[in-house]
Amino acid sequence: MAEVTDNKVDLGTSKVRQLDFQVAGHPGVLEVEDGGMIIKPLNQRELQFYEGSRGFSELQSFMPMFYGTLELAETETSDSISSPEPIEKPKYLCVENLVHGFKEPCVIDVKLGSRLWDVDATPEKQERMAKKAERTTSGSLGLCITGMRLYGEPAADRDWCRDLTPTTIMDAFEMYFAAAEKKISTEYRNQIIEQLIEEIMELKTVVEKIETRMYASSLLFIYEASKGQYDSLLNKADVDKPKGDIGNDEGNCSGSGSDGGSDDGALVYMKAIDFAHSHWTPGQGPDDNYLAGVNKLVEILETFLLK
Repeated sequence: MAEVTDNKVDLGTSKVRQLDFQVAGHPGVLEVEDGGMIIKPLNQRELQFYEGSRGFSELQSFMPMFYGTLELAETETSDSISSPEPIEKPKYLCVENLVHGFKEPCVIDVKLGSRLWDVDATPEKQERMAKKAERTTSGSLGLCITGMRLYGEPAADRDWCRDLTPTTIMDAFEMYFAAAEKKISTEYRNQIIEQLIEEIMELKTVVEKIETRMYASSLLFIYEASKGQYDSLLNKADVDKPKGDIGNDEGNCSGSGSDGGSDDGALVYMKAIDFAHSHWTPGQGPDDNYLAGVNKLVEILETFLLK
């Protein structure tokens, strides 16, 4: 069982393995064997953003639970044994595994903003990233899909995601939500979309009040596609629930403001993720680049409620 002391994670006897359900991002992400925590290579800027979020509880509720940092000893080799130089242990960031507890998760990663480069990017990198945005929907829409995986199917190819256009990205979103309709019901599909829109609007309200720059950050959506789990969680919820509220004991299908993936009984989960290029920027106002992506995403999701 992993333990946390002064933001340092001790795995104890717990073992780690390659993350099974990664849909986007860089390789090298691990998970603890019980599945509740992921271990990703440490990025100092991301660590600082997580640590800074402690003073902003409203935003923190939309972020994965942050457990602390960890040093993992790599397996010794004959070369390392004979080397007189000390071996520096790789450092990792430990955060909540958002798919933990879902039986049949369907996941999509949506990167927000048209500007993808950080404040310290060289002019050459800025030019390169600007051209990259122009070739994708980041430039035309202010957002792009960087990964998608429906339960029981391979993750979407990165080139496929990169080649999406303002037209075909709508097909990608349709494909993502169609699994809910196919496996459970049209009503469930619509409830997922309605709940996501509601949660995104709540996040927008928070971001408008704080001063950050979250370049190349994403929103991760997860919903349960298991009919058995869907029925089980609904049976646990109150009989009389407002329309659109499905899932946990409070009658709410979303877990964006909770701390435990679907363990709290949520059928739908939304979190802001990927803060390797994020900063707290006092005195600079809200993040218009991020908010433009948020607004466009809501606009896109609303179109699916009209179909």
